[in-house]
This record gives sequence, C-alpha cells and structure tokens, in this order.
Amino acid sequence: MMGRAVFLATLGLALVLLPASSAYVQFLVATILIYTLVAMSLTILTGFGGQVSIGHAAFWALGAYTTAILTPMSVPFIVTVVAGGVVAAALGIVVALPALRVQGHYLAIATLGFALFVQQVLYEWESLTGGRHGLFVERPNLFGFELTTDLAYCYFLIPTVLLFSWITDNLKRSHSGLALFALKMSSTAATSAGIDRARHLVLAFTVSAFFTGVSGALYAHLIGYLSTESFSLVTSLAFLTMAVIGGLGSSIGALLGAAYLTLAPEVMRELGSAQMVVYGLTLVLFLRFLPGGLASLPEALTRAWRRRPR
Repeated sequence: MMGRAVFLATLGLALVLLPASSAYVQFLVATILIYTLVAMSLTILTGFGGQVSIGHAAFWALGAYTTAILTPMSVPFIVTVVAGGVVAAALGIVVALPALRVQGHYLAIATLGFALFVQQVLYEWESLTGGRHGLFVERPNLFGFELTTDLAYCYFLIPTVLLFSWITDNLKRSHSGLALFALKMSSTAATSAGIDRARHLVLAFTVSAFFTGVSGALYAHLIGYLSTESFSLVTSLAFLTMAVIGGLGSSIGALLGAAYLTLAPEVMRELGSAQMVVYGLTLVLFLRFLPGGLASLPEALTRAWRRRPR
C-alpha cells in the first residue's frame, strides 16, 4: 500500500514540476515513463509467473514498427498504439508455446532465438521496415492536439502509465494473478490443485507482450526514428536488468527500474564500454544483497535497524 502511495505521489510531483524543467529533463521523464510499461510487463511475466524472457526487445520492436508503418496511412494515434500492442500480443502467444514444454534457461534461450529472428526480419524487410535505413516517425496528433513537445507527450504518458499500473495491480489480486503466483511457487502443486498451467502461462505472455508492444509504439513517437540496432539482445538484457533492480512485483519498483535504466547511461557516459561491466556488477550485487530491488530498500533498512546491537 505504501509503495502504491509513493508511486502516485511521484507521478503527481512530476505533473507539477515538469513545466519548470528543461526540454532535456522532460525527454528523460518521457523515456522513464515508457520504460516503466516494459518493467510492468516483466513484473507480470517474471514477477507473477516466474517465467524468464530475454526476448522482450522483439515485442518492443513489433510495437514500434507497427505504429511507424500505420501512422503515414492516417490511422489515428491511439489506434496505432493499440495495434502495436495487439501485434506484439499475437506473437506473444506464439512465444508462449515453448513455455508449455520448457522452463528456466531453456525458455530464456527460446525467447532469445525469437528476438534474434524478429530483429533479422525487420532488418531484411526493407520495403516495409526500411531495413538498414530505418523509419522516421511523426509526433502524434491526439484528438486534434499536436503532441509536438516532450512536455505535452509526458502529459499523455502519465495517465497512460497510471492506467497500466491499475491493470497490473488488479491482475495481481485477481484469480489469474494468484494462479500465476501458485505456478511460480510450485507448478506441480498448482496443477494438482486444478490450475490450468497452459492457459495461465499463455495469458502472462500475451499480457506482457501487449504492454511491451504499447511501450514500443510510444517510444517510436518519442524518438522519431527507428533502427533495428535499438532492438538488440543488449536491449532485452537491459530490460530484464531494469526489472530486477527496480523490483519485480510493484508499480513503484517498475518506475524505479525504469529510472535506473534511463539515468545510469547519463551518469556513466564517460565510462564508455565499461558501462556493461558496471551494469553486470550492479545486477549481481542486487541479486545478492537486495533481491527485492530498490522497491524493497525501505523494508530492508527497517529490518537492519531492528537487528542492530542494543
């Protein structure tokens, strides 16, 4: 409950302070909000269902390229975003099929293969995706209002993130969410209790892919240009790292992880290729000392305070 309050307070503070900030800060905030949707998608798949994916860059790319292709056809902005999510969700069902037979690192390898396949198709299909030349994407028009500035885009993104946060929280408390938690804890016990493993895993992959596809569509309009290099294996690994560092299981964890993924490269820009070493070390340290991510830091500090010598 406290995490939810902090999440809402943070977004409310952003609404108040954004007009007084620079265009660069507004762009960073928009990026954080878009990444938050990806982190929420991994909260559903990995946090609730216990399934590891290192192929989410493919879903992100599908959402981005779908909206980039539909926008010049005068398709309304909201429709292109939803279409990006639907296309990603449809492929999410296909990716879910291996999850019915394999788990753990075998599933991770399967999602990796899917991501590499999608990236290669997007690169080679020049007539549709622009291939190596990429695609330019216009800033959206929402009900006659041009979202030409990052500030205007942020004002659209904040309620969007709130909507998807509400969906995530309701899914967590629903019968399907509890079934996913049960499957995560013990697949054998859950299926013995009558939980349909296949149906719930397909649901988790589909919803997670939809979230990521919507995020990709929103990212395309923010960045204005798409290149297949933006949807590589490194991107998938960065998404997974973001979700783990922020905390798998809450909206505030998704927001904190997204902030880390956005701001860390800005802070460590001078490190060059050594950034990957820092990312890897950070992930190992979090898994070892703070497995609940940044969202669990207040609770961890409280426990440490109570255990201190009297």
